[in-house]
Amino acid sequence: MFPSLIERATRRDQGKRRGLAFAAAAAGATALLVAGCSSSSPTAPAANSSAAPPAASSAGSSSSAARSGGSTSGTTVVKATETEFHIALSQKTFSPGTYKFVATDKGQLQHNLVINGPGVNQMKTPGLLSPGQSGSVTVTLAKGTYDIFCGVPGHKAQGMDVHVTVG
Repeated sequence: MFPSLIERATRRDQGKRRGLAFAAAAAGATALLVAGCSSSSPTAPAANSSAAPPAASSAGSSSSAARSGGSTSGTTVVKATETEFHIALSQKTFSPGTYKFVATDKGQLQHNLVINGPGVNQMKTPGLLSPGQSGSVTVTLAKGTYDIFCGVPGHKAQGMDVHVTVG
């Protein structure tokens, strides 16, 4: 009628295992719930997002003016399409002011966009862009000549180099 010492120890061990299994399952469910909530947040970027994060000063960067290469909040958006081995800018003439260069890698290799000139020294898109990705760099251009190029070794020499004059 009374459980033996061995039976009591076996029941106690089974109870501990069930408790550990329940705790592990609860922790897993909680982690999934938290991950599910954070990934559905409208302000969280997608894990595979290829766009650069928006700049704090360009709150209207998703407006139609920004998409068409226009001006938003005093910043002119210029599209820079990069392929092997060429850079095409969406505009040819520049006046002094603030410009957001949005580089899109339409080639087969990784690229970036670097800008040098009066008051601008090695300003570039963050990291390297893989094919299909975009990134941006915002600079203030003064009067003078600027060199806009791909900073990947050898790409500038192969033609990924544009000179613009700001008048």
